[in-house]
Amino acid sequence: MNPPLITERADAKSDLQWVQAQLEEIVAASGRVQVAQENLARAKVLARDHMEDSKVRFLLLRLKESAGLNEGMAEQWATLLHECPDDLQIVRYCATRLVKERHVEEALSLVDRHLPASAESPDRLFARAKLLSDIRAHDQSDALFRQLITQYTDRNMRVEFAKRLRKRGLLADAFEAIAPVAKHLTPGSKAAELADGLASDYAFYQRFETEEGLAGKDIRIVSMKHAILHFRDRQVPENSPDKPVSVALVTGSLGPGGAERQLTRLAGELTRLAEFPEQRPPDVLMKTKKVEVLVKQHTEPPGSTKKQDLDFFLPVLVKAQIPVTEINRLPAISVSHQALPEGSLSRLLEQLPPPVHYGVTRLAPVLRADSFDVVSLWQDGTCLFGALAALLAGAPTIHLVFRGLPPNIRKDRFREEYPELYQALAKVPGVVFVSNSRKAAEAYSEWLGIPIMRFHILYNGVPDLATDASAADQEKWKAFQESTTDATETIGGVFRLEPDKRPQLWIKLAALYLKDRPQARFVIVGDGRMRENIEALAEELCVTNRLLLVGLSNHVGYWYSQMDASVLLSRYEGLPNVLIEAQLLGVPVISTPAGGAGECFVENQTGHLLTDVDHPDLHEACEKVASMVDQVRNNEQLRAHSRNRAQKLFSLDAMLTKFLALCMPVSENDESMDLQPMRLMQA
Repeated sequence: MNPPLITERADAKSDLQWVQAQLEEIVAASGRVQVAQENLARAKVLARDHMEDSKVRFLLLRLKESAGLNEGMAEQWATLLHECPDDLQIVRYCATRLVKERHVEEALSLVDRHLPASAESPDRLFARAKLLSDIRAHDQSDALFRQLITQYTDRNMRVEFAKRLRKRGLLADAFEAIAPVAKHLTPGSKAAELADGLASDYAFYQRFETEEGLAGKDIRIVSMKHAILHFRDRQVPENSPDKPVSVALVTGSLGPGGAERQLTRLAGELTRLAEFPEQRPPDVLMKTKKVEVLVKQHTEPPGSTKKQDLDFFLPVLVKAQIPVTEINRLPAISVSHQALPEGSLSRLLEQLPPPVHYGVTRLAPVLRADSFDVVSLWQDGTCLFGALAALLAGAPTIHLVFRGLPPNIRKDRFREEYPELYQALAKVPGVVFVSNSRKAAEAYSEWLGIPIMRFHILYNGVPDLATDASAADQEKWKAFQESTTDATETIGGVFRLEPDKRPQLWIKLAALYLKDRPQARFVIVGDGRMRENIEALAEELCVTNRLLLVGLSNHVGYWYSQMDASVLLSRYEGLPNVLIEAQLLGVPVISTPAGGAGECFVENQTGHLLTDVDHPDLHEACEKVASMVDQVRNNEQLRAHSRNRAQKLFSLDAMLTKFLALCMPVSENDESMDLQPMRLMQA
């Protein structure tokens, strides 16, 4: 009986090797997320009977990583590492998974444990340098690589360092690392090809920047900068006011934000003007012939487990029959297949930051095909992917529309590309800098070193709000009234339950306010990721019985009409629509001095501005809320003043007039910033 058992074992071993080989082929062919997702089911079937084998599990986990799976991955890698503690490949995937889940310190500790800095072996230190690079600990990795190539003559170390630097876009540094050994590399080898490519690219970019200007710089950002500057001498055709213009309004999503709401309103007004030109405001000379909205994404991403409301305003645009294009669904057309002049520009376009490349390959072709007169790019992220695309498409007028404080202040939104992007665009004819508040314009001007007179102020246009309600809203309010029959005042807020709006601080304000005025009640209209946190905090602070969380509502005017005051405690804002909307219904407002909040109302007449935006004093806030409630109560004159001022400064006609004035081509030296809205604001 022994021989058959030996044969059986041999067959099992052969089967395992075959499965391993099949999985290796599948992993190698699954470089793209969608392909990996499609291959995962087949791989699981292959691996099913061999899950005790560490290599099979390793390959399966790698495929899951490629497929973008996240749930439980850190634990699965940790389990495999526990079984194979000396496998540096598994250490690498464990560490990179920890970084993906933002456990950076744990990843560094893992590296130190398996490849300590005290190791004497150059091979171990070389492995440590590579692993530090893999987890994006670049400062430590670069220092160790430089130490190793100084101490040892191993060409592989220089080649590996150069390869990694080049991947990060650090062309000059990569060239410097490989140059000393370039002549000694085997002709035709990948290392020699790398060295030749670096030398060629370095020589090319020295036509645009000095050695000092290239050192330590991401060459993709340098490429973006000089691709934009290629258009600095472009000729912008003059446009007669009698000639109707076509307008593309471009944004990131159609979610329930202030910028998205404003863009949707503007699209509707421009479309109405195109259909009924006789309805133009008196000061408007320009006509529109076509309006389209192009949005990066309005459908949920594949595999999304939580609705993000990326299409919140889509029904409004569809109802108004405004064409909407989702850029993510457009085909990516490579630069080599686009009608572009050969030469330096084409070569620059080969190396761009990923968001800029995205716009050049997806957005530029559709803008070129439709030949828009005006491409209006809303918010920093859209400016990043859309500006060069609009230039390549030949758009005469390009708006860079800023909707809040700049990303050097809002650190979570900062990207290295932004300063170079905007400073280069400031030198291109036809590019118009637009902000929805003076405060934001001043902040961008100071940050970028661009004269304040280059910025135009386009205040939000807010229509008069209807106060009707849905049956669901009426039921919510009626139930809340019945549970708070003793209430003498209603304090409200309309904002997303997101960190920047600081809803937790709002709940703390409510709790403090109730100590002095226990018959107050509170209403928040809006929803977001922090809803559960807010509910828990309200319960902890014993304000649940005095608080109504309405959620999203399409009848905001109805909720304003129930309020005695509206409070906004944001950390960051552009020009808050909610402060304008409240005043349109005669509701006084109290706000932190975030962005252009102070431009929305008259201090101590239609609202109060708190002293500090970073650390608002809740005692001060309570006093100002109480003061405003008492001041406006039964004072119809103040309410009327609030409504009239909001209608004058922030009407749809005022917004439309200013926007169309900005649709005339302007030169880079234009300093015609319209300060008239500022004078009106101060009146």
